[in-house]
Amino acid sequence: MSLPNTHFGPQGIAATLGRGRRLHFIGIGGVHMSAMASFAAEKGFTVTGSDRAANPYTAALERAGIPVYYGHDASRVVECDGVIYTLAISPDNPEYTTARRLGVPVFSRADFLSFLMAQYPCRIGVAGSHGKSTVTAMLAEIFTVAGRDPTVFCGAPLCRKGPTVQQGKGSDAIFEACEYQDSFLCFDPTVAVILNAERDHVDYFQSDQALERSFCHFAACPGEQGMLICNAEDPMTPRLLQATPGRGYTFGIEVGDYHAAELIFASGKGRFEVVLPNGEHTEPMGLRVPGRHNVANAIAAFAVAHLCHVSPRAILTALASFSGAGRRMEYRGMLRGARVFDDYAHHPTEIAATLQTAREMVERGRVFAVFQSHTYSRTAAFFGEICQSLRLADRVAIAPIYPARETETLGMDAARLAAGVGECAIAPGDLPAIGAWLLQELCPGDLCVVMGAGNIDRIFTEILQKHFTL
Repeated sequence: MSLPNTHFGPQGIAATLGRGRRLHFIGIGGVHMSAMASFAAEKGFTVTGSDRAANPYTAALERAGIPVYYGHDASRVVECDGVIYTLAISPDNPEYTTARRLGVPVFSRADFLSFLMAQYPCRIGVAGSHGKSTVTAMLAEIFTVAGRDPTVFCGAPLCRKGPTVQQGKGSDAIFEACEYQDSFLCFDPTVAVILNAERDHVDYFQSDQALERSFCHFAACPGEQGMLICNAEDPMTPRLLQATPGRGYTFGIEVGDYHAAELIFASGKGRFEVVLPNGEHTEPMGLRVPGRHNVANAIAAFAVAHLCHVSPRAILTALASFSGAGRRMEYRGMLRGARVFDDYAHHPTEIAATLQTAREMVERGRVFAVFQSHTYSRTAAFFGEICQSLRLADRVAIAPIYPARETETLGMDAARLAAGVGECAIAPGDLPAIGAWLLQELCPGDLCVVMGAGNIDRIFTEILQKHFTL
């Protein structure tokens, strides 16, 4: 059972902290938490944090002079003015329970991020079941190229091997707004972006109706003076537009206030013009990131930036140079003559989009997929859809399921998932076993995608790194 969000709001957190500046982050090694801890430190707070184990994010924090402790010790929160926690921690975490018992203020990650964002006049919250990190990173590139010097919080590195947070001096804040546990309802965006709405977090959203209620609430967050920008090709959009009291705009590939024209693909990468609401066409633009889904992402980013008064020329320049967010079809090197990519896909829709893109990038070779499912509940809820999506690959290796906050009670494991996929799939065992399988099976001309939202990317740094060539 996950912890809930707090809902102090920016003013409530400011009043609760008063002049207190000592903050402790529980679960500081997460991509979102580490970014926020770094930002808080740069804003003058004294920051410490804890997590279960070291990772690249904790290493970066330590290099920046932020103390990180491994393991959780109740004594660390005694002298704090505030404790920020990620929803991923256990409700019986000793630091969390001690802070509550002693009356030390505790704030959920999303609630505290809303407090940090309150100072920015333009607050762009990017929501959706898929594509949030990529569109956030695209917007960061656009606003930076346009000279707006934005502050950005992204759920992935903003560029290959780059940071997840960018602290600017401009008036724009761009941030991911995740729907899990209604975290996005903690925010106060002036511009709400909804890329799509598809049920994913089945341990929280028990029905499509529950998901729709939450997204409609987010659509209303900007108020009468704000804007909603949503996907004309998503079936929930008519209800979202009804829910917003402000101005509503749409984007899409084929339809929408902003959409594509003259779209063609070469080696999986789209080239197109953007049609503006007044019917005018932009100059043609070629993307460096592959896939039809990235055409939709680029048009969404174009719409947001254009409605925020960025010139079309600056937008096109930035999108044409955008090379992708981290772990979003990220090229990692050559292995036995095969290209290997790293991707965050873990939902059936994302898996299918990634593998379809991989297929378009291969001329004569085979498509390999290494997949790690994320949580037992998601695996059980989408079992058939996951299996169907993975069949788009020629060969599939299934890694052990990443449990996150769950324990196995549903009869889900890698072998069962491989059996569901069919003859093209196997469950070799742990990551070293999967690495050995790849070294045996891959051939020149093949393309391999390693997919998952857990720790599957360890295969690059711990198992296969010495075998890669560029």
